[in-house]
Order: sequence, then C-alpha cells, then structure tokens
Amino acid sequence: MKMAAYKIVLAVAVLIAVVKAQRPFYAGLSPIGYPAVETDFISNRFGEDEDFPIDARGDRNLINRLDALPVDNQPFWYLNWRQYENFRRNPQTYPQRPNNFIGTR
Repeated sequence: MKMAAYKIVLAVAVLIAVVKAQRPFYAGLSPIGYPAVETDFISNRFGEDEDFPIDARGDRNLINRLDALPVDNQPFWYLNWRQYENFRRNPQTYPQRPNNFIGTR
C-alpha cells in the first residue's frame, strides 16, 4: 500500500514538472503577443503615398491603363488587389452575442 502512494505522488510530481517546463518562469504568466508597431513611421521609400499593388511597381500609367480595360480583360492580380483593398478598408464585422455566463448570478 505504501509503494502505491509513492508511485502516485511521483506521477503527479512528474506531471507537474512536465507542465511547468512548457513555459519558463521568467517569461511571465500571460502569453506574449506581438509588439505594438506604429505604422506612421513606415513610408514608401520612393516618396509615393498612393496605394499600388506590388505587381504594378509604382507605375501609375499601368494602373490607368488597367482601369481603362473592361473587367473581363483586367489581369487577375489586379482584380485580387482591388478586392483585398476593399476588404481592408471596409472590414466586415459581426456583433458579439452576449455571454449568458458572465454577469449573471
């Protein structure tokens, strides 16, 4: 009977050691997220503030020519870029449902 108690205590101690080894004590208790980065300091190195797709390489004439084409003839990368820019500027949000477990007693 005494040996079984030692085995249980040893198993619990090993389990605690394995769980605690997943994150070192000096890393803190909360998860580490991404650092806050200010986007105001990041600018275009070519001095242009207009949004262009990467594939256009800052060529405003190319963008004007692509805009003049019918949608069926525009390249796929340009259509994707316009769609993603639209999503980025107008994000689709959904209202949060209230949690029934919080604030009720």
